Amino acid sequence: MSDYPFSRILLATEHTEFDVGAERLAFAMAKRCGVPLRVIFPLLSNPEYEAEMPEFALHAEQAAAEKITELRSRADALGIQVDVHVRRGSERHTEIVDEAIETKADLIVIRRRGKPGFFARMLVGDMVSRVIHDASCSVLMVPRKAEFWNRSVLAAVGDTPNATSIVKTAGIIARICELPLTILSVAPDQDSLSRTESLNTLNVALASGSSVRGEVRVGRLVEQTVAAVKETGADLVVIGRQRYHLIPFGSRSLMQDIAGNMNVPTLVVPT
Repeated sequence: MSDYPFSRILLATEHTEFDVGAERLAFAMAKRCGVPLRVIFPLLSNPEYEAEMPEFALHAEQAAAEKITELRSRADALGIQVDVHVRRGSERHTEIVDEAIETKADLIVIRRRGKPGFFARMLVGDMVSRVIHDASCSVLMVPRKAEFWNRSVLAAVGDTPNATSIVKTAGIIARICELPLTILSVAPDQDSLSRTESLNTLNVALASGSSVRGEVRVGRLVEQTVAAVKETGADLVVIGRQRYHLIPFGSRSLMQDIAGNMNVPTLVVPT
């Protein structure tokens, strides 16, 4: 598919039970859309610790090698060629972002969250939050039970500079996959409803498709977006990253709440 919005996909995975959804979607995108798939396996590394206890480092390397072999076998069974690379460092998100920059990836596919721990209360994992914060490309967050979208696409668009990018990306995906697209705009109150409706009309025109419809709601952004996803049956949500910041202790961002409250893949488009 020559007009697919992503031409260089990077799958970030540790090949755990939490990564299966991201792997499934990345494989499906590579196969259906005919784009190359690069895989990064981020391996935590501490040279000082490894020098003191080399047997633990060796065990980690062996476990990683086994997982990568299994991942390659799964890809081969599906007829997909993958280019797997291991990157070692003290911060997994740094290795993922650096790999995306060095390979000029325009999409990172990653799990939504991993093993519960200190950040278990968060709706999106700490590593994923940091990847989204630092990456210059789009990031697709995938719950582990998610499947490749086949029902509809929903783009949540606000009164922001990157609205056009969100709409166009969602429009291309919906058109290629032959799916209906809903452009959602949420007005915080009645006073802003008129402007929100006008912007929604413009954004629907930008999407330029026969199966595109606009929807305007009044209320809280997160609640209305989650409700719209459920009511439309959307199985892919496209949002912007303009309000997605590295989360300080004790708080969450709006984008984290949106992504974390839905069991569907969420594509975060950068500003």
